Amino acid sequence: MLNPFRPEGAREDLLYIRRTLEAAGQFTAVPGWELMAAGLVALAGVSVNAWMTGAPWNQWPPPPYALDTWGMVLGVSLAWVSFGIGRKAKRMGSPLRAALVRRLLWTLCPALFVGGLLTGLAVRGHHLESLPAIWLGCYGAAVTNGGLMSVPPVRYMGLSFLAAGAGAALSPPTLGLAWLAFGFGWLHIVYGAYIARRHHG
Repeated sequence: MLNPFRPEGAREDLLYIRRTLEAAGQFTAVPGWELMAAGLVALAGVSVNAWMTGAPWNQWPPPPYALDTWGMVLGVSLAWVSFGIGRKAKRMGSPLRAALVRRLLWTLCPALFVGGLLTGLAVRGHHLESLPAIWLGCYGAAVTNGGLMSVPPVRYMGLSFLAAGAGAALSPPTLGLAWLAFGFGWLHIVYGAYIARRHHG
């Protein structure tokens, strides 16, 4: 309770209230271990893509199951990270409030929606060599934006994905799978390990 006769105490109380409100508006249940698992899934997808189909980024029609591989990677990773978010939120005693989830979706979904549109255009126009840059760049934009209401490493991970997308755009199409391995594989593993170590799992 604020004490009007103690200005120092009142300031401390106001600072405490401000920090509490800021924390309530932050998404802190970013699951480091599950991000690492998503990175391993992506590396497995790269290996399967390279072994069974080869890199489809510079040929048409694409080898069978080439794009299906990445659909499976997306589905498994999304399910695993969603499970990790719920598990970490429960363990930290910070339930996922509806208002916070809505804010998070508003920050993530626009860039991901654009990525889906550009993916459809690239496939329809037979420009598969653009897919690694599209996926890495749009995902990086979404994560960077979402990181504004999360722990700082999430923002830096988003910027790293943007840089990887730029690298994929400037590289020969034959390096597409290598950029996907670096981005969705190793960046998830490295940042996931940091988050797991410094931000409670």
